Amino acid sequence: MNFQKYFQDKNLKKTPKVGIHFEQKTTPDLLWCVALVILDFIKRDKNIIFSDKENIRKSSVFNALMQDYFSKPPQEKAENEYNKVSSYQLGLLTYAGVLEQVSNRPKKYKVRDLDVLEFIAVNDLNASKFLAEYTSKFLQDNNLLEVFDKYKQTPNQDNHLRAKEAYWKWAKKNTAIKGTDRKHTYRVFNKIFNMFCYKNRIPGEDASNITSGPCPYSFLIYNRENFRDKDMPLGMTRHQYQLEVLSEINEGGVVAALLQKAKDSIRQKYQDSEITDPKFGYITNSGVHVHHILPQHSYPEYSLTKENLIALTPGQHLSSAHVQANTKNISPLFQAIFLNQKLEHIKESITAGEEFYNINNFISVLNTCYGWKLKLDTSIDVLSKQIKEKIKELDFS
Repeated sequence: MNFQKYFQDKNLKKTPKVGIHFEQKTTPDLLWCVALVILDFIKRDKNIIFSDKENIRKSSVFNALMQDYFSKPPQEKAENEYNKVSSYQLGLLTYAGVLEQVSNRPKKYKVRDLDVLEFIAVNDLNASKFLAEYTSKFLQDNNLLEVFDKYKQTPNQDNHLRAKEAYWKWAKKNTAIKGTDRKHTYRVFNKIFNMFCYKNRIPGEDASNITSGPCPYSFLIYNRENFRDKDMPLGMTRHQYQLEVLSEINEGGVVAALLQKAKDSIRQKYQDSEITDPKFGYITNSGVHVHHILPQHSYPEYSLTKENLIALTPGQHLSSAHVQANTKNISPLFQAIFLNQKLEHIKESITAGEEFYNINNFISVLNTCYGWKLKLDTSIDVLSKQIKEKIKELDFS
């Protein structure tokens, strides 16, 4: 989606003390979370009006994400945390023109641009693309871009401090700051500054100092410490921890809901098997199953990865993908064939200018599957050659 074009006719100049332009909890992963909850509630009906307190925060999807993904306690024990997460994202989406606020007390909203909301709701990376262009337009419309660009040209501590001071002076005039305490303003600056730096591949800010290299993606997100690892016992691999300790959250919880969403996106895109050669068991009009190329039970970290999902007929799924229809046994040959076909469809999608797949995710799947160490900038032609060689190696017929 072209967000430069989207923001061309948007005026993001701040009316003093009106609206939420950015907050300390403005992050790609939180924005994705709230966008997903809105979509779940409105069911693609732009005319449905919703509120934060009555609809977003009472959503089972929202509460599951907050507890399972962000490791928050139940809402009744941290109501203020939940409120800030949802209200800040709703405020920014309204300021950016994605939502429209239709009443003030209580604040109620409806969707103005469904396409943008759906794009953000796919994942946090999509949300980061939106926030990157939003940040550039915000800085431009509020006469802050020049001082940020000086830092971009010469990313040193002096220019970093000049950008921070310029934002403080701007915030005193345009936000509801009281007194001279800069702590909150500097926390907001950190989110804006690091998004700008990440987009431009320049050093970002960490603990008030600039980093030695380009701002990493991890600096942008709220869930910066991976909740899936933080309580992991010493001596236990991440894979063991996934299987033995975290499996409970994959049973009918948020992961199940997101997995269904990922599978549905594959079904909607192809509406038939992705393997249409009869020699691989294809039968027309026989239905669609969505299969994990790297099996879900062994690689739960790839369970939601679309590059690891392929549409098959039920016969192909049970007779070819799995040995003797046992879903815990996979056919190595067909696994390689599926990877080869998936790569072709990823290539077609990228050539068509779609943003449905991420080639880096696919390379990660390949490296995990075969123990390869392919770099993320490996060309599609080289990937294809590697997979075809693997197919020859596995094909004993």
